[in-house]
Amino acid sequence: MQNTAKIIPFNSATNVENLNKDANTKIVQYGEPVKYFRREEIQALRRIVREQGEVALLRGNVTGVREWMAVDILSTSGIRVAEIADLRCGDLQVKNGQSSIFIRCGKGRKSRNVEIPLTTKQHIKRFLKWKASRGESVQHDSHLFQGQRGPMKSQAFQLMVKKYLKLLGLYEKRKSIHSLRHSYGTQLYRQCKDIRVVQRQLGHESSRTTEIYAAILPEDVQQEIRCLWSN
Repeated sequence: MQNTAKIIPFNSATNVENLNKDANTKIVQYGEPVKYFRREEIQALRRIVREQGEVALLRGNVTGVREWMAVDILSTSGIRVAEIADLRCGDLQVKNGQSSIFIRCGKGRKSRNVEIPLTTKQHIKRFLKWKASRGESVQHDSHLFQGQRGPMKSQAFQLMVKKYLKLLGLYEKRKSIHSLRHSYGTQLYRQCKDIRVVQRQLGHESSRTTEIYAAILPEDVQQEIRCLWSN
């Protein structure tokens, strides 16, 4: 029986038991607080999905492979749940030096390209080969994620992520699959400090929407004041 890690290799040293289970919240001036996960929490989610997928695959259940690929894409691209549900095999631009996902119909019915890490690109290429080996269609307009009754719907992805968040003790009100998108935007801004990059990746029409990801986080303040006035 083929192992999930061989289909989609992944490395993580996260210890779930050491996680602080409290939610992280960005307070914004208008609307609801933005819920997001810390980096180690995202790593824990990725790890548990992969490990559960390995166990399931050994028992002949292939659902875990799809779940791992879905979480991998969601956490490394920041795309919306409706966008991943609508992904077609031809939308994965992973050939000829390309490393991106084409969103056919995003919010406001607008299309865009979302850049992805090279590791995610390699995972996608292996996933497509795995699909083909199972006799699943990988034609240009074939849905990337197929369930037993056809293409997976948004609700299926929501329930899947909810299941794993509960296993990690990270599930709570307003902290769900959409929090993966917020987490991606937060981490991306912390790394690049360029609001335009985040705006482009997330597909925001206005930079005002993206500005919530530029809010100062408590951990960033702690980093800056750590050695203040030290002798």
